[in-house]
Amino acid sequence: MVKLFHPAALAGAGNSAVSVPAGIPVRPAKPRDHAALAVLAAASFAQGAAALLPAGLRARADAARFEELFATGGPLLLAGPRALPWGCILAEAAPPGAATARLTGLWVAPAATGQGIGSALLAALEAALASDGVTALRVRVPSGHLRALGLFRRRGYELQAAGRRAEPVLGVTLPHSVLAKALARDLDRDAA
Repeated sequence: MVKLFHPAALAGAGNSAVSVPAGIPVRPAKPRDHAALAVLAAASFAQGAAALLPAGLRARADAARFEELFATGGPLLLAGPRALPWGCILAEAAPPGAATARLTGLWVAPAATGQGIGSALLAALEAALASDGVTALRVRVPSGHLRALGLFRRRGYELQAAGRRAEPVLGVTLPHSVLAKALARDLDRDAA
């Protein structure tokens, strides 16, 4: 396995690991959570995707950019305690009745990686979207971000395309892989 690190993430993350319980709590984020989630997302981005960027772009991926992104709306979920969250996931706000939703980003605190937080967040978002009638979820992953690509592949996402796409945080065009997954509806809930 390849693990990507950016010096800024290592400097800001500390060396203390987070102990995550087996049942990872996931819930919708509130506007008051945005500042803490923006700091978490910036640290996660610095550890992962930023390592693939030219040095001049790395510094632009600060917490303020993530806070702006979170303010645009769309489902935003967080994992862990509100005071010190372990991760968050954001999807674009889809128009009512849209069949396909698009994942904006998935970020896990550097000290909490490898403990199932990304999978728990992704599963919760998939379930929420499916219950709203969304039948598929698409995600853009920076090409070369092997950890993220592995997560989505393990969760059943299939490669749809590769090429240059707009990166939502920095607003620049970068090489990305596009993956998608059909979402299963909860038939028991629909029958009730």
